[in-house]
Amino acid sequence: MKKAKLTRHPESGWLLRLGVISCVGLGLAGCAEAEAEEAASHPETSSASIGLVERVRDVKELARMKRHLSSLYDAKDVVHHFRSRGGDDIDCVPLHLQPALRQPGMENHRIQLAPSTLPPPDPEAKAADLASPRRETRPATLEAEVSGPGDVDAFGAMRRCPEGTVPIVQLKLETLKRFETLDEFRRKVPNHLAGRLPVDTGKPRGFEGIEPPRNGPTAQHQYAHAHQWVDNMGAESIFNIWNPYTELNSEFSLSQMWVVRGSGASLETVEAGWQKYRDLYGDYNSRLFIYFTPDNYGSGGCYNLSCGAFVQVNNTIPIGGTFSNYSTPGGPQYEFKLLWYKDGTSGNWWLRYGDVWVGYYPRTRFDANGLANNAGSIDFGGEIIDNRNLNLHTSTDMGSGAYPASWFGYAAYQRRLLYVNTSNFYTDPSGLTAYRDDPYCYDISLNNDPGNWGRYFFFGGTGFNANCM
Repeated sequence: MKKAKLTRHPESGWLLRLGVISCVGLGLAGCAEAEAEEAASHPETSSASIGLVERVRDVKELARMKRHLSSLYDAKDVVHHFRSRGGDDIDCVPLHLQPALRQPGMENHRIQLAPSTLPPPDPEAKAADLASPRRETRPATLEAEVSGPGDVDAFGAMRRCPEGTVPIVQLKLETLKRFETLDEFRRKVPNHLAGRLPVDTGKPRGFEGIEPPRNGPTAQHQYAHAHQWVDNMGAESIFNIWNPYTELNSEFSLSQMWVVRGSGASLETVEAGWQKYRDLYGDYNSRLFIYFTPDNYGSGGCYNLSCGAFVQVNNTIPIGGTFSNYSTPGGPQYEFKLLWYKDGTSGNWWLRYGDVWVGYYPRTRFDANGLANNAGSIDFGGEIIDNRNLNLHTSTDMGSGAYPASWFGYAAYQRRLLYVNTSNFYTDPSGLTAYRDDPYCYDISLNNDPGNWGRYFFFGGTGFNANCM
């Protein structure tokens, strides 16, 4: 069966990959109308693109969701509010009144403004940034990150949070209602998807820290990733960012790194990268995201700042925010750098975006079986959800939707892969091994370019095709 596939034009609309519709130049209203007409003529895709489903279980659970929203921070504590150019409502909340510091057990927490110990700079980083002129890249920017004096929203509000506050992308009730319960919202695999997962019978291929998938092309979670078992104090990567097609609102596509330790119920991770996930964010934009689990992907973790786990100290980086630019096939390639780093004194797991220390997960979020003392493995790669529309493989793209052989300018990549060893030095992850569930669906090509891109890989694919059904 042939699947229609709507993709977003980078500037002005939607294109149907396997059909004839083009919304380029029609504007939002015209494009929405054209999309609705296309959905009517292709009923197999109507549930994928039209409307967001409310799944909240009952009135009692709805009330619990409302209480959770109220518990994150008080509206009266918002000192500034603005709407980003991408349409996000962003609240600026005083540092000491942010969600993480309102949680039980955090009453006496001493805020750390930067790591107390740092690894020496990567000696090849500057040279690598200047090398390979044939591979020209541009820095990605978050919409709130580039805002400043004179940049105001439609209501005259400056698009920037004042010093001493942190930017919080508003979590809205309409988002929570797309999940059956509050606990399901906090899981990386919510219940309306997790019912398709098999009983865990052992370690997934090469990496026990990823949710247990089916093997091969029918796995609900599918990966193209590079993993290494190694004790470490963090990991770093430069991410090439795209805005891939996702077939269903309940499916996501991401590029991320995992830092992991533990097994079974004690498995713990900190994760970061970019993700497109309409059920979670309500739109078709890839976003900067973080995720953590202290309980093997149970309900103890959460995305971004949505459960008050991550302590943010920076006022310019909106976690969960949209980017101002995305890579295009044959066009500019945009990228950003992320580092997870375990501070040697406090034990907190710090996130650095570019050169900015954004914040941290407190050490108290983890235990000695997990990440409290160090990590035990690193992982980098792409992941998608396949919810098998019409019992066929999803057409959701991984990366850019191009396979690794398409190479620079077309396939997505991560480069300058590094980890921080237990002696606090950047180290080349020479033991990385590449894995994929099915190369006909999504693939990865792991390479090394010393002195230039270092350890890197291209990855991705289109999903559904004649060899991936």
